[in-house]
Amino acid sequence: QPRTGPMFTPLTHNRFSDQIVAQILQLIKEGQLKPGDTLPPERTMAQNFGVSRPPLREALKTLEALGFLEILQRHKIRVKSFTRPDFYNPLARALDNDRSMVLQLIEIRKIFESWAAAKASRVATEEELEELEEIYREIERDFDRDALGVDADVKLHLAIYRATHNTVLSHMAFTLLELLHQAQVMTRRLMLADEANKTLLLKQHASIVEALRERNPRKARGAVLAHLRFAEKFLKEYVPQEEKTEGPAGDR
Repeated sequence: QPRTGPMFTPLTHNRFSDQIVAQILQLIKEGQLKPGDTLPPERTMAQNFGVSRPPLREALKTLEALGFLEILQRHKIRVKSFTRPDFYNPLARALDNDRSMVLQLIEIRKIFESWAAAKASRVATEEELEELEEIYREIERDFDRDALGVDADVKLHLAIYRATHNTVLSHMAFTLLELLHQAQVMTRRLMLADEANKTLLLKQHASIVEALRERNPRKARGAVLAHLRFAEKFLKEYVPQEEKTEGPAGDR
């Protein structure tokens, strides 16, 4: 959903496009605009800034060129991670089809995500907690339909990072989870072939959300670590290296 509310302020001087660039960059740095957020329609933004569309479009193209925004189909404009790799990024290529590299990435997630969960349990807003609960219900609906639930899973973990209110970590997490999004599909399919694993995954996600709702940092940290260790164990034991896994299932 596009961001709404009095985010942008009217401009007062010349070189409107430069001022728009500066204002949007400041909103990104402050975390008011987070990676993955969709900006309002051009018409709305132009009205909020108090300018016509040409300087707004010039500013948006500048921000796209700098790598802070991406312009999608139907003129949707999304905030990118400022740590996001490009298509030829060596890390993305190294992770592809390499189980050992993905296992190393889980090790990194243990550090970042356990801290993020503990932090979010302290500072998350009521709105952010409600968002986490709704995303969990989305995972439940996916599993009820025998879907893999990858999109909802990624959304849940990204929402935890965002709820830390740490802008740098939110951008790093966006890149991290984007690297693993496509990679998760193959092993999630293998994992969910066993109905017991589906039950375990739901229980693990429920425990994470419950700990955040209780604002219990120790419990939140433990729930995330248990979830990631489960994914790590499955990847080591049930996905042979020679099958060229595309990534860890349920590690998110």
